[in-house]
Amino acid sequence: MKNLLKILILTLTLASCKKETENKTEFPKSDFNLKTDLTDFKKKMTELDTIKIYFDHSVCTYEGYERIEITKKSDSIKVRTEFKELTFNENQNPKWNLVYEKKISETDTVWLFEKFIERNSNRKTSDEKKRGILIVENKKDTIQFFTNGLVDLNHFLEDYYLTMRKIYPENKNGIYGYELVEE
Repeated sequence: MKNLLKILILTLTLASCKKETENKTEFPKSDFNLKTDLTDFKKKMTELDTIKIYFDHSVCTYEGYERIEITKKSDSIKVRTEFKELTFNENQNPKWNLVYEKKISETDTVWLFEKFIERNSNRKTSDEKKRGILIVENKKDTIQFFTNGLVDLNHFLEDYYLTMRKIYPENKNGIYGYELVEE
C-alpha cells in the first residue's frame, strides 16, 4: 500500500509539472504585417522581424544592386546595406560589399524611409508586372515597386537617393548618386 501511495504521489507530481511546463512554453510572436505596417515599421517591428529590401540601381548600361537588411533591437533599428556593381568584364564575379551599418532610434525623424514608401505607393502596381525596381520582403510577404519608362525611373531614383542620403550622408562611391555642382 505504501508503494502504491508513493507511485500515486509521484504520478500526480509529474502530471502537475507537465501541466505547468505546458502553460509556460509560450513563444513570442510578431504581429508585424508588411503590407499594412511598412509605413510605420520603426515602431511596429519587433525583434522577431527582419525587413529585406532589394533596390536595382541599373540605368541604361550601368548595373548596380543594393540589398538592405533592417532589424530591431529594443528601441532601435539596425540598417545594414550591401552593394554589388556589375561590369562587363567576363572574368569578374562581383561580390556583395558592405557599404554601411547604422543604428538609429525607433523615434528617428531624419531617415524617413516610411515617407518615401508613402510617396511612391502608386508604384506598387504595374500593367506589365515585370521585375520590380524596389522589392521589400518580410517573411513570406513581398511588395514590389515599379517604374514606367526612363524618365519615371530617374524620378524614382532621385527620390530614393535623396531619402537614403539622410541615413548615409557620406555617400562613399556615389552609391546614392552624385550631386551636381554648378560653377
